Amino acid sequence: MPRTRLSQLVVGSVFAIATPALVAQEVIELPAEDRILEAEFEEVYRVGSIAGNAWEQFSRVSAVGFGQSGNLHVMDDQGGRVVVVSEVGELVHEFGRIGDGPGEFAGNTNTAVGFTVLRDGRAVVFDPGHGAFDVFGPDGEFDRSVRMPGNALYGMRTLLPARDGQNVITTRFSAFNMGGPAGGPEPPFRPVYRMVLTGDEAVQDTVIRAWRPSGDPGGFEPELMAGALPGGGLVYTDSSGYAIKVATGNGELTRVLTRPFQPEPVTARIRDREIERQLEEDEERRARSNSRFAAALAEMARERIQNMEFYHEVPVVRDLQTSWEGTIWVLRRGEEPASDGPIDVLTPDGRYIGTFAAGVTGMPDAFGPDGLAAFIERDEFDVTSVVVRRLPADVR
Repeated sequence: MPRTRLSQLVVGSVFAIATPALVAQEVIELPAEDRILEAEFEEVYRVGSIAGNAWEQFSRVSAVGFGQSGNLHVMDDQGGRVVVVSEVGELVHEFGRIGDGPGEFAGNTNTAVGFTVLRDGRAVVFDPGHGAFDVFGPDGEFDRSVRMPGNALYGMRTLLPARDGQNVITTRFSAFNMGGPAGGPEPPFRPVYRMVLTGDEAVQDTVIRAWRPSGDPGGFEPELMAGALPGGGLVYTDSSGYAIKVATGNGELTRVLTRPFQPEPVTARIRDREIERQLEEDEERRARSNSRFAAALAEMARERIQNMEFYHEVPVVRDLQTSWEGTIWVLRRGEEPASDGPIDVLTPDGRYIGTFAAGVTGMPDAFGPDGLAAFIERDEFDVTSVVVRRLPADVR
C-alpha cells in the first residue's frame, strides 16, 4: 500500500484545505477498488415494541451505549430515563426521571440530551435544561453532578467516551448567552473537546483544532466527526474529501488515511432537490410532533430551508464511528447527494479491511465488547426498537 508525505501529495480537494498541523504527516493511500464484505451479523436480541413489556416502550431513543460487561444502555430522553439491558436482552434496571432533583432530567422534549457510557459501565448524561453532566454508577445509582461553568445555555448533543475511562469527547458543542453566542466570536477552527469531569465543574480541553469552512454554515457543509481509539487516540474527519485523520490523545496528527473518491460539485439542480428534501423531512417531523413550540417555529424553519446557503461541493464522508476494539467505520455518500452509500472498515494503522455495499447494513449506533453492535431502527409506524447484533471478528 503506497505511503507518502502530505507535503508531497495533493489529492483533489482533500488537502486543499490542509492546515499547518497537517504538514509533513504520513499519508496512507488506500485502494480505489472496493473489497466487498458480507454483512452476516448474528442477531443477539432486540428490544422496543408497543406490544412488548412496559419497560421497552420507548418515547424517543436518542442514543445507546455499552459498558465492558456487555450491558446495553438505552437513552429514552423524552421518557426521562435510561434503560439497561443484559447481554440476553432482559431488563437489568432503569434510572432517571423528569424533574429538578439529583439525577433527574429537565425534560425538554425539543432538545435531545447528550449521552454516553464509559467502559466501566458508568453512564454520563448531559442535561441541557440543567446545564450539567450527571454521572451514574454501573448499578444505575446517581453518583454526582458536574456543572458547566458560567450561566450560558449549553448544547452537547453528541458525546463519546474518552478511553481514559473518566471523561467524554464532544464535537457538537454550543453555548449561548441571552444576547448571543457565549465567549465571543467563533474561533477560526472547529474544536474537538475533551470534557474533564473529575471536579465539581466541567473543564473544556481543546484536543483537536480542525479545519473550519469559511462563511456561514449551509447545506452540505463538511461535518466534523470524531471517534475515540483504544489507548487514548482519536480519529476524525473535517473536510469534503476522503481524509480520515488519526491523532494521539493530545491531538497530535500521526497519519491521514485516504481513498481516491472526489466530492461532487453542487449544482443548481442539486440545491433545488436538497431544499425540497429538507422541506419534506420538516413536514414529517412536524406531523409527528405534538409540541406547541415546534408548531410555532414551523414557518421560520421553512423560510430558513428555502433561503439556505450551500457549500460548493457534496462531501464524500457522511458518518464516522470507531468500534470497541478500534476499527474505523466510514460511511460514504450514496448515489444521491444526501443518501447513505457503502461503509468502509479501516484500521488506525492504515489497513483497509473492506467495504459493506450500500444498503446491506446501516452504521452501528454503538459498539460493545465481544463484537456487539447496537442499531436504532424505526418501523413503518415510527415505533423505535434497538437491535443488537454480533459482528464478525475481522471487522470488530
